[in-house]
Amino acid sequence: MSMYHYRAYNAAGQTVSGAAEADGLIMLENRLRVTGLWLLEAKEGGEASSAEFSHITIKRADLVTFFVQMSLLLRAGITLPSALDRLTEDFKDTKLGIVLDTLREQVAIGMPLNQSMASYPRVFSPETMAIVQAGEVSGKLPEVFESLTGYYEWLDGLVGEIRQALIYPVMVMGASLALVVMLFTFVVPKFVGLLTDLSLHVPLLTRIVMFISNALVHGWPVLLALIVGIPVGFKMAMRSPAFACWFDEALMHLPIFGPLIGMFALSRFTNNLGMLYRAGIPLLRGIEICKKLVGNRAIERALDEVYRGVLEGTPLSKCLAGQPIFPQTLVTMIATGETSGTLDFALKSVSDYYNKIIPRRIKIVFAIFDPVMMISLIAIVGVVALAVILPILQLWDAR
Repeated sequence: MSMYHYRAYNAAGQTVSGAAEADGLIMLENRLRVTGLWLLEAKEGGEASSAEFSHITIKRADLVTFFVQMSLLLRAGITLPSALDRLTEDFKDTKLGIVLDTLREQVAIGMPLNQSMASYPRVFSPETMAIVQAGEVSGKLPEVFESLTGYYEWLDGLVGEIRQALIYPVMVMGASLALVVMLFTFVVPKFVGLLTDLSLHVPLLTRIVMFISNALVHGWPVLLALIVGIPVGFKMAMRSPAFACWFDEALMHLPIFGPLIGMFALSRFTNNLGMLYRAGIPLLRGIEICKKLVGNRAIERALDEVYRGVLEGTPLSKCLAGQPIFPQTLVTMIATGETSGTLDFALKSVSDYYNKIIPRRIKIVFAIFDPVMMISLIAIVGVVALAVILPILQLWDAR
Protein backbone atom coordinates (compact mmCIF):
# COMPACT_ATOMS: atom_id res chain seq x y z
CA MET A 1 0.00 0.00 0.00
CA SER A 2 1.41 3.39 -1.05
CA MET A 3 0.77 6.95 0.08
CA TYR A 4 -0.76 9.23 -2.55
CA HIS A 5 -0.98 13.01 -2.53
CA TYR A 6 -4.11 13.95 -4.46
CA ARG A 7 -6.21 16.82 -5.74
CA ALA A 8 -9.94 16.31 -6.22
CA TYR A 9 -13.17 18.30 -6.48
CA ASN A 10 -16.43 17.92 -4.58
CA ALA A 11 -20.10 18.31 -5.55
CA ALA A 12 -19.87 22.09 -5.12
CA GLY A 13 -17.01 22.25 -7.64
CA GLN A 14 -14.43 23.16 -4.98
CA THR A 15 -10.91 21.78 -5.30
CA VAL A 16 -9.56 19.94 -2.27
CA SER A 17 -6.22 18.27 -1.63
CA GLY A 18 -4.96 15.68 0.79
CA ALA A 19 -3.09 12.41 1.19
CA ALA A 20 -4.30 8.84 1.50
CA GLU A 21 -2.99 5.29 1.45
CA ALA A 22 -4.20 2.97 -1.33
CA ASP A 23 -3.06 -0.07 -3.30
CA GLY A 24 -3.32 1.88 -6.53
CA LEU A 25 -4.95 4.80 -8.31
CA ILE A 26 -8.15 2.85 -8.99
CA MET A 27 -8.65 2.04 -5.31
CA LEU A 28 -7.82 5.66 -4.39
CA GLU A 29 -10.39 6.94 -6.90
CA ASN A 30 -13.04 4.54 -5.57
CA ARG A 31 -12.40 5.56 -1.97
CA LEU A 32 -12.64 9.23 -2.86
CA ARG A 33 -15.83 8.65 -4.87
CA VAL A 34 -17.50 7.12 -1.80
CA THR A 35 -16.90 10.36 0.11
CA GLY A 36 -18.25 12.54 -2.72
CA LEU A 37 -14.90 13.52 -4.23
CA TRP A 38 -13.77 13.12 -7.85
CA LEU A 39 -10.07 12.62 -8.45
CA LEU A 40 -8.23 15.17 -10.59
CA GLU A 41 -4.63 14.09 -10.09
CA ALA A 42 -2.55 12.03 -7.69
CA LYS A 43 1.17 11.61 -7.02
CA GLU A 44 2.67 8.71 -5.17
CA GLY A 45 4.62 9.69 -2.06
CA GLY A 46 3.43 11.25 1.19
CA GLU A 47 6.11 13.90 1.64
CA ALA A 48 4.45 16.45 -0.61
CA SER A 49 1.49 16.67 1.70
CA SER A 50 3.67 17.51 4.68
CA ALA A 51 5.59 20.12 2.66
CA GLU A 52 2.39 21.77 1.50
CA PHE A 53 1.01 22.22 5.01
CA SER A 54 4.27 22.53 6.96
CA HIS A 55 3.94 26.32 7.22
CA ILE A 56 0.66 26.21 9.14
CA THR A 57 0.86 26.75 12.90
CA ILE A 58 -1.90 26.90 15.51
CA LYS A 59 -1.98 28.55 18.92
CA ARG A 60 -1.71 26.16 21.82
CA ALA A 61 -5.03 27.41 23.24
CA ASP A 62 -6.81 26.49 19.99
CA LEU A 63 -5.23 23.05 20.08
CA VAL A 64 -6.47 22.55 23.64
CA THR A 65 -9.97 23.54 22.50
CA PHE A 66 -9.80 20.93 19.75
CA PHE A 67 -8.72 18.20 22.19
CA VAL A 68 -11.43 19.13 24.71
CA GLN A 69 -14.22 19.07 22.15
CA MET A 70 -12.99 15.83 20.57
CA SER A 71 -12.97 14.17 23.98
CA LEU A 72 -16.51 15.35 24.74
CA LEU A 73 -17.93 14.40 21.33
CA LEU A 74 -16.34 10.94 21.29
CA ARG A 75 -17.50 10.24 24.86
CA ALA A 76 -21.02 11.16 23.75
CA GLY A 77 -20.90 8.32 21.22
CA ILE A 78 -20.35 10.41 18.09
CA THR A 79 -18.15 8.72 15.51
CA LEU A 80 -14.73 10.12 14.66
CA PRO A 81 -15.65 11.27 11.10
CA SER A 82 -18.84 12.95 12.40
CA ALA A 83 -16.94 14.67 15.23
CA LEU A 84 -14.35 16.03 12.80
CA ASP A 85 -17.11 17.13 10.42
CA ARG A 86 -18.89 19.02 13.20
CA LEU A 87 -15.72 20.72 14.44
CA THR A 88 -14.76 21.68 10.88
CA GLU A 89 -18.01 23.63 10.62
CA ASP A 90 -17.51 25.21 14.06
CA PHE A 91 -14.00 26.47 13.19
CA LYS A 92 -14.72 27.41 9.61
CA ASP A 93 -12.50 30.19 8.11
CA THR A 94 -9.81 29.71 10.77
CA LYS A 95 -6.41 27.99 10.65
CA LEU A 96 -7.75 25.25 12.88
CA GLY A 97 -10.66 24.85 10.48
CA ILE A 98 -8.24 24.32 7.58
CA VAL A 99 -6.43 21.62 9.56
CA LEU A 100 -9.67 19.93 10.62
CA ASP A 101 -10.99 19.98 7.06
CA THR A 102 -7.93 18.03 5.89
CA LEU A 103 -8.22 15.58 8.79
CA ARG A 104 -11.94 15.08 8.07
CA GLU A 105 -11.34 14.35 4.38
CA GLN A 106 -8.51 11.92 5.01
CA VAL A 107 -10.28 10.08 7.84
CA ALA A 108 -13.40 9.82 5.65
CA ILE A 109 -11.49 7.81 3.04
CA GLY A 110 -10.10 5.43 5.63
CA MET A 111 -6.78 6.95 6.71
CA PRO A 112 -6.00 6.64 10.45
CA LEU A 113 -6.23 9.93 12.34
CA ASN A 114 -2.59 9.82 13.47
CA GLN A 115 -1.40 9.53 9.85
CA SER A 116 -3.64 12.42 8.84
CA MET A 117 -2.06 14.54 11.58
CA ALA A 118 1.36 13.94 9.99
CA SER A 119 0.31 16.37 7.23
CA TYR A 120 0.77 19.18 9.78
CA PRO A 121 4.14 18.60 11.49
CA ARG A 122 4.15 22.10 13.03
CA VAL A 123 0.72 21.57 14.58
CA PHE A 124 0.87 18.01 15.91
CA SER A 125 4.04 16.90 17.69
CA PRO A 126 5.44 13.35 17.39
CA GLU A 127 4.21 12.40 20.88
CA THR A 128 0.72 13.64 20.03
CA MET A 129 0.58 11.46 16.91
CA ALA A 130 2.00 8.47 18.81
CA ILE A 131 -0.57 8.84 21.59
CA VAL A 132 -3.44 9.21 19.12
CA GLN A 133 -2.21 6.10 17.31
CA ALA A 134 -2.24 4.18 20.60
CA GLY A 135 -5.75 5.46 21.30
CA GLU A 136 -6.96 4.31 17.89
CA VAL A 137 -5.48 0.84 18.36
CA SER A 138 -6.84 0.41 21.90
CA GLY A 139 -10.19 2.09 21.24
CA LYS A 140 -9.52 4.72 23.95
CA LEU A 141 -9.50 7.90 21.84
CA PRO A 142 -11.69 9.87 24.31
CA GLU A 143 -9.29 9.13 27.17
CA VAL A 144 -6.32 9.97 24.93
CA PHE A 145 -7.73 13.37 24.00
CA GLU A 146 -8.47 14.05 27.66
CA SER A 147 -4.85 13.22 28.52
CA LEU A 148 -3.60 15.52 25.76
CA THR A 149 -5.85 18.28 27.08
CA GLY A 150 -4.30 18.05 30.54
CA TYR A 151 -0.77 18.07 29.16
CA TYR A 152 -1.24 21.07 26.87
CA GLU A 153 -3.10 23.02 29.56
CA TRP A 154 -0.18 22.41 31.92
CA LEU A 155 2.30 23.46 29.23
CA ASP A 156 0.28 26.57 28.38
CA GLY A 157 0.04 27.55 32.05
CA LEU A 158 3.77 27.05 32.59
CA VAL A 159 4.68 29.16 29.56
CA GLY A 160 2.26 31.84 30.76
CA GLU A 161 3.86 31.93 34.21
CA ILE A 162 7.33 32.24 32.71
CA ARG A 163 6.25 35.09 30.42
CA GLN A 164 4.60 36.89 33.31
CA ALA A 165 7.69 36.46 35.46
CA LEU A 166 9.91 37.82 32.66
CA ILE A 167 7.95 41.03 32.02
CA TYR A 168 9.47 43.05 34.87
CA PRO A 169 13.10 41.80 34.47
CA VAL A 170 13.03 42.45 30.72
CA MET A 171 11.71 45.98 31.24
CA VAL A 172 14.36 46.70 33.87
CA MET A 173 17.14 45.25 31.70
CA GLY A 174 15.98 47.31 28.71
CA ALA A 175 15.91 50.50 30.76
CA SER A 176 19.29 49.67 32.31
CA LEU A 177 20.88 49.05 28.91
CA ALA A 178 19.49 52.31 27.56
CA LEU A 179 20.85 54.20 30.59
CA VAL A 180 24.30 52.62 30.29
CA VAL A 181 24.51 53.40 26.56
CA MET A 182 23.46 57.00 27.22
CA LEU A 183 26.08 57.41 29.95
CA PHE A 184 28.94 55.99 27.88
CA THR A 185 28.03 57.62 24.56
CA PHE A 186 26.80 61.09 25.62
CA VAL A 187 27.79 61.95 29.19
CA VAL A 188 31.31 60.47 29.41
CA PRO A 189 32.59 61.82 26.03
CA LYS A 190 31.73 65.39 27.07
CA PHE A 191 33.50 64.85 30.36
CA VAL A 192 36.57 63.51 28.50
CA GLY A 193 36.71 66.72 26.47
CA LEU A 194 36.67 68.74 29.67
CA LEU A 195 39.53 66.74 31.18
CA THR A 196 41.59 67.15 28.00
CA ASP A 197 41.18 70.93 28.14
CA LEU A 198 42.22 71.08 31.81
CA SER A 199 45.23 68.74 31.35
CA LEU A 200 44.49 66.91 34.62
CA HIS A 201 45.98 63.64 35.80
CA VAL A 202 43.39 60.98 35.06
CA PRO A 203 42.88 58.22 37.71
CA LEU A 204 42.83 54.55 36.64
CA LEU A 205 39.07 54.16 37.14
CA THR A 206 38.38 57.18 34.99
CA ARG A 207 40.73 55.89 32.25
CA ILE A 208 38.85 52.55 32.22
CA VAL A 209 35.50 54.31 31.86
CA MET A 210 36.94 56.54 29.12
CA PHE A 211 38.24 53.47 27.26
CA ILE A 212 34.80 51.79 27.36
CA SER A 213 33.16 54.99 26.19
CA ASN A 214 35.65 55.40 23.34
CA ALA A 215 35.08 51.78 22.28
CA LEU A 216 31.31 52.35 22.14
CA VAL A 217 31.56 55.65 20.27
CA HIS A 218 34.30 54.83 17.76
CA GLY A 219 34.28 51.04 17.66
CA TRP A 220 30.58 50.52 17.03
CA PRO A 221 31.16 48.80 13.63
CA VAL A 222 33.22 46.13 15.39
CA LEU A 223 30.61 45.80 18.14
CA LEU A 224 27.85 45.53 15.55
CA ALA A 225 29.81 42.82 13.73
CA LEU A 226 30.21 40.94 17.03
CA ILE A 227 26.50 41.30 17.84
CA VAL A 228 25.63 39.77 14.47
CA GLY A 229 28.53 37.33 14.20
CA ILE A 230 28.42 35.74 17.65
CA PRO A 231 24.81 34.43 17.31
CA VAL A 232 25.55 33.17 13.79
CA GLY A 233 28.72 31.45 14.95
CA PHE A 234 26.92 30.01 17.96
CA LYS A 235 24.13 28.66 15.75
CA MET A 236 26.69 26.98 13.51
CA ALA A 237 28.53 25.56 16.51
CA MET A 238 25.28 24.12 17.89
CA ARG A 239 25.06 21.95 14.77
CA SER A 240 27.93 19.94 16.24
CA PRO A 241 26.41 17.28 18.56
CA ALA A 242 29.46 17.37 20.83
CA PHE A 243 29.35 21.16 21.31
CA ALA A 244 25.55 21.21 21.71
CA CYS A 245 25.75 18.49 24.35
CA TRP A 246 28.55 20.30 26.21
CA PHE A 247 26.66 23.60 26.08
CA ASP A 248 23.35 22.16 27.36
CA GLU A 249 25.18 20.39 30.18
CA ALA A 250 27.02 23.61 31.06
CA LEU A 251 23.70 25.47 31.21
CA MET A 252 22.46 23.06 33.88
CA HIS A 253 25.48 23.91 36.05
CA LEU A 254 24.84 27.65 36.00
CA PRO A 255 24.18 29.21 39.42
CA ILE A 256 20.52 30.05 40.13
CA PHE A 257 19.22 29.27 36.62
CA GLY A 258 20.96 25.92 36.07
CA PRO A 259 18.74 23.73 38.29
CA LEU A 260 15.64 25.31 36.77
CA ILE A 261 16.81 24.52 33.22
CA GLY A 262 17.40 20.90 34.22
CA MET A 263 13.98 20.66 35.84
CA PHE A 264 12.27 21.87 32.65
CA ALA A 265 13.92 19.14 30.59
CA LEU A 266 13.22 16.41 33.16
CA SER A 267 9.63 17.56 33.48
CA ARG A 268 9.13 17.27 29.73
CA PHE A 269 10.69 13.80 29.77
CA THR A 270 8.59 12.38 32.62
CA ASN A 271 5.39 14.09 31.47
CA ASN A 272 5.68 12.84 27.89
CA LEU A 273 6.89 9.34 28.83
CA GLY A 274 4.11 8.94 31.39
CA MET A 275 1.48 10.09 28.91
CA LEU A 276 2.78 7.74 26.21
CA TYR A 277 3.04 4.78 28.61
CA ARG A 278 -0.52 5.29 29.93
CA ALA A 279 -1.76 5.41 26.34
CA GLY A 280 -0.31 1.95 25.72
CA ILE A 281 2.92 2.88 23.93
CA PRO A 282 5.71 0.36 24.77
CA LEU A 283 8.37 1.71 27.11
CA LEU A 284 11.19 1.47 24.56
CA ARG A 285 9.17 3.31 21.93
CA GLY A 286 8.23 5.94 24.52
CA ILE A 287 11.87 6.58 25.43
CA GLU A 288 12.76 6.79 21.75
CA ILE A 289 10.09 9.45 21.19
CA CYS A 290 10.79 11.40 24.39
CA LYS A 291 14.54 11.77 23.89
CA LYS A 292 13.82 14.08 20.93
CA LEU A 293 11.40 16.19 22.97
CA VAL A 294 13.31 17.09 26.13
CA GLY A 295 14.99 20.10 24.49
CA ASN A 296 18.37 19.29 26.07
CA ARG A 297 21.13 17.50 24.16
CA ALA A 298 22.90 16.33 27.32
CA ILE A 299 19.77 14.58 28.61
CA GLU A 300 19.09 13.30 25.09
CA ARG A 301 22.53 11.66 25.05
CA ALA A 302 21.88 10.15 28.47
CA LEU A 303 18.55 8.78 27.23
CA ASP A 304 20.38 7.08 24.36
CA GLU A 305 22.28 5.09 26.98
CA VAL A 306 19.07 4.46 28.93
CA TYR A 307 17.39 3.17 25.76
CA ARG A 308 20.23 0.73 25.11
CA GLY A 309 20.10 -0.49 28.71
CA VAL A 310 16.33 -1.07 28.66
CA LEU A 311 16.68 -2.81 25.29
CA GLU A 312 19.12 -5.25 26.93
CA GLY A 313 16.62 -5.99 29.70
CA THR A 314 17.89 -3.70 32.48
CA PRO A 315 15.14 -2.01 34.57
CA LEU A 316 14.48 1.63 33.70
CA SER A 317 15.38 2.87 37.19
CA LYS A 318 18.82 1.20 37.08
CA CYS A 319 19.50 2.67 33.64
CA LEU A 320 18.56 6.13 34.90
CA ALA A 321 20.68 5.67 38.04
CA GLY A 322 23.68 4.97 35.83
CA GLN A 323 23.45 8.46 34.36
CA PRO A 324 24.53 11.23 36.81
CA ILE A 325 22.32 13.76 35.03
CA PHE A 326 19.15 12.20 36.53
CA PRO A 327 18.53 13.18 40.19
CA GLN A 328 18.15 10.52 42.85
CA THR A 329 14.58 11.60 43.65
CA LEU A 330 13.46 10.78 40.11
CA VAL A 331 15.27 7.43 40.14
CA THR A 332 13.80 6.42 43.52
CA MET A 333 10.22 7.23 42.52
CA ILE A 334 10.51 5.29 39.24
CA ALA A 335 12.18 2.34 41.02
CA THR A 336 9.25 2.23 43.46
CA GLY A 337 6.81 2.18 40.56
CA GLU A 338 8.67 -0.64 38.82
CA THR A 339 8.79 -2.72 42.02
CA SER A 340 5.06 -2.32 42.66
CA GLY A 341 4.08 -2.75 39.00
CA THR A 342 2.70 0.79 38.76
CA LEU A 343 5.24 2.46 36.50
CA ASP A 344 2.56 4.60 34.87
CA PHE A 345 1.53 5.96 38.28
CA ALA A 346 5.18 6.54 39.24
CA LEU A 347 5.87 8.52 36.05
CA LYS A 348 2.76 10.61 36.70
CA SER A 349 3.92 11.21 40.28
CA VAL A 350 7.34 12.38 39.09
CA SER A 351 5.67 14.62 36.51
CA ASP A 352 3.32 16.09 39.14
CA TYR A 353 6.30 16.67 41.44
CA TYR A 354 8.06 18.76 38.81
CA ASN A 355 4.82 20.50 37.81
CA LYS A 356 4.47 21.77 41.37
CA ILE A 357 8.09 22.56 42.13
CA ILE A 358 8.93 24.39 38.86
CA PRO A 359 6.51 27.36 39.38
CA ARG A 360 7.81 27.75 42.94
CA ARG A 361 11.40 27.67 41.74
CA ILE A 362 10.61 30.26 39.06
CA LYS A 363 9.32 32.64 41.74
CA ILE A 364 12.41 32.07 43.87
CA VAL A 365 14.78 32.59 40.92
CA PHE A 366 13.22 35.87 39.88
CA ALA A 367 12.91 36.99 43.50
CA ILE A 368 16.73 36.74 43.56
CA PHE A 369 17.27 37.97 40.00
CA ASP A 370 15.37 41.26 40.36
CA PRO A 371 17.46 42.68 43.24
CA VAL A 372 20.67 41.45 41.57
CA MET A 373 19.78 43.45 38.45
CA MET A 374 18.98 46.55 40.49
CA ILE A 375 22.25 46.28 42.44
CA SER A 376 24.18 45.81 39.19
CA LEU A 377 22.55 48.91 37.69
CA ILE A 378 23.32 50.94 40.79
CA ALA A 379 26.92 49.69 40.70
CA ILE A 380 27.39 50.73 37.04
CA VAL A 381 25.94 54.18 37.65
CA GLY A 382 28.06 54.48 40.80
CA VAL A 383 31.28 53.56 38.95
CA VAL A 384 30.60 56.12 36.21
CA ALA A 385 29.75 58.78 38.79
CA LEU A 386 32.93 58.01 40.75
CA ALA A 387 34.98 58.15 37.55
CA VAL A 388 33.61 61.65 36.96
CA ILE A 389 34.02 62.83 40.56
CA LEU A 390 37.66 61.71 41.10
CA PRO A 391 39.21 64.18 38.61
CA ILE A 392 36.98 66.96 39.97
CA LEU A 393 38.26 66.23 43.46
CA GLN A 394 41.82 66.48 42.12
CA LEU A 395 40.99 69.86 40.65
CA TRP A 396 39.52 70.94 43.98
CA ASP A 397 42.66 69.81 45.87
CA ALA A 398 44.87 71.64 43.37
CA ARG A 399 43.13 74.90 44.26
